[in-house]
Amino acid sequence: MEEPQVQDPYKVDGPYIEATDWALPYQAAFLRENNTQNIEMYKHVNCGYLSTPGRPPTLAALKKHAQSLTHLIAQIAPSQGPGEINNKHAGEPCARSFVAGEAFDWLNDLEEPYKSLESQHHRPLNSLVNITKHNSDTLGVEFHCPLEDPTTKRSVKAEDAKWLAQRGQEEADYQEERLVKPFARHWNILRHANDCLEILDHEFSSTGGLLSILPTEHEVEAEQLDIAKNTLIGQWLVFTQQLVARMHDLEIAYANSLELLGGEAVIPLQHMSAHGPDGRSGREIVFPQDRWILANAGDDVLGYLHQVLDKKQDHLERTESEVRAMGVSGETLHDVPTDSERGIVSVDLITRFYRLKGSGSDRGPIFILPAFADCPGTKYTRMMEDRPTVVSMMAPKFPERLSEWESKNKNREDVRRDLFMKTTEQAQHVHTLQKEKERLESEIDLSRLSVENMRASVTPAQANTAQKLDQLQKELQESKAREEKVRQRAEAAEAQVQSLMPNNFSWTELAGTIPRDLDGNVTERALKALLQSLKKSNDDNLILQRTVGSLQSDLRANKSAV
Repeated sequence: MEEPQVQDPYKVDGPYIEATDWALPYQAAFLRENNTQNIEMYKHVNCGYLSTPGRPPTLAALKKHAQSLTHLIAQIAPSQGPGEINNKHAGEPCARSFVAGEAFDWLNDLEEPYKSLESQHHRPLNSLVNITKHNSDTLGVEFHCPLEDPTTKRSVKAEDAKWLAQRGQEEADYQEERLVKPFARHWNILRHANDCLEILDHEFSSTGGLLSILPTEHEVEAEQLDIAKNTLIGQWLVFTQQLVARMHDLEIAYANSLELLGGEAVIPLQHMSAHGPDGRSGREIVFPQDRWILANAGDDVLGYLHQVLDKKQDHLERTESEVRAMGVSGETLHDVPTDSERGIVSVDLITRFYRLKGSGSDRGPIFILPAFADCPGTKYTRMMEDRPTVVSMMAPKFPERLSEWESKNKNREDVRRDLFMKTTEQAQHVHTLQKEKERLESEIDLSRLSVENMRASVTPAQANTAQKLDQLQKELQESKAREEKVRQRAEAAEAQVQSLMPNNFSWTELAGTIPRDLDGNVTERALKALLQSLKKSNDDNLILQRTVGSLQSDLRANKSAV
C-alpha cells in the first residue's frame, strides 16, 4: 500500500508553480497580476536544474526549462516577427534575423554570449521575484516576509560593469528601483496579515477571540482604548463592535415596527356626541375611546386568546368536577374567591403599549398590542430583545491544543507529522544499528586479540596434553556408543526370555523358531541353549563395564593432569 503523499495547499490558490526535482515552488506577482491562463507553460520556469546534488538534469528537463523561460520572455517582451535560429552562422545571406531588442534577439547567435546596452534589459524585474523561501515535505512551504528588505547587489561582471559605467542618471534610477521591497505584494501582505490575525485570535480564544483584544471603557483601560483607537486595527474593531450593536438595536426596532403595523388598527366605539342618534333623546354614555387603539390585533390574536381561555376554562371545570365528586359543594369549592364564581374566565398575559414619540404633551393615542409576549406572531420579537440575534464576539473558551488554523489544515499537518515521525524513527534506528555494529566490531577485535594471546602463550607440553585429551574424549564417546549397543542387546535378550514364558506364547507365536513339545512348552534343550547365550551376554557386559570404568578413570586422570 502506497503511503499518502502530502497535498500542496497552494496548488488551488491562484497561479502557483509546483516544485520540481531541481527547483523550489514558484509564485510571483507577475503570474497573479497578469492573470496567466496557460499556466502549464511555466511549470519548469524556476531555476536550479544544474545545481541540485544527486539529481543530474535530463535532456527533457532542460528542454522544458528552456521552453518555460522562452514563454516567459515572450510574455514580457513580445516579438514583432519571426526569425531563424543561429542565423549568423547559417551561411545563407538571406537568413532572416530577429529584431534587436525584442524577445528572441538572443537566438541570432548561439555561439557568442548575449549582450545588450538597452536600459530596459538591465532593470530589475521585481514582479518575477519568487516569494517562496523554503519547501519541505514535513513543514510545508515557507514564504518570504512581505516586509523583508533583501540586499540586492549590483552585478560585478565585466559586461555589466561596462554598461553601468556608460550610464549616468540611469544608474541612480536603478539604485532607487532595486530598493523597493520585492515581496511586498498585495496578496503576500494579506496572507501575512491573515496569519498574524489567526495567531492573535487563537491566543485570545479564552476571552472571546480577536474582537476581545480591544480594551474596554473601564477607568483602568480607558487610556489604552484611546491609544487603540488611533491604530488601524483598533479603529476596525471599534467600528465592527459599534456596527454590530447598532445592527442589533435596528433589528429589534424593525421587528417592533412590523408587529405594530402588522394589521389594521382597531379603533373601538368613540364618544362623538352627548345626544342620541336623532339628536334629541339621550343614549348610554360610553367612555371616549379615541385614546386607546388596538394594533396587530387580528384574527390570529383573537384565536390565540380564545384558545388560552378555553384551556383555562377546561382546567377550572375539571377541577370543580373532581372536587364535587369528593362531596364538596357550596362556598367551600373555592379557597380563594375567583372570577369563576361569577361565570367569568380570565387569564393574565403581557401586553405592550406604544406611543408616538413627541406626543406626550397633548396626550395622544396609545397603541396596544395584546398578548405581546405570548402570541406566536410577536413572541419571537420578545425573545430577540432578551437574547441578541447578532453577537459582537465569539463565546469565550479555553484554548484547545489545536488552534483554528491547525484544525483547518489538520489533514496536511497529520500527514506531515506522520512523515516526520517516521523519518525520526528511521534515523534513530539507523543510529542504533550503527552503535550495535561498532560494539560488535569491538567485541570481535577483543576476541581475536585474546585468541592470538592464548595461542602465543601455549607451551608444547600443553599442546600435547590437549591432543591427548581430545583423543581420550573421542575414545570415551566410542566406548559410550559400544555400551549403548550392549545395553540394547541385553534388553532384546531379556525381552526374548520374557516372550518364551508359557503364559506369553501360544501355538501361533514363535512356534516355528523355538523347539516346543506337543503342549506348546519349550523343550529342555532349547532352554539350555538360551541359558548359555544369556550367560555369555552377561560375561560380555561385565567385560564392557570394566573397560568403560577404566576409560573413565583414565579420562579423570588426564583432566586432573591438565
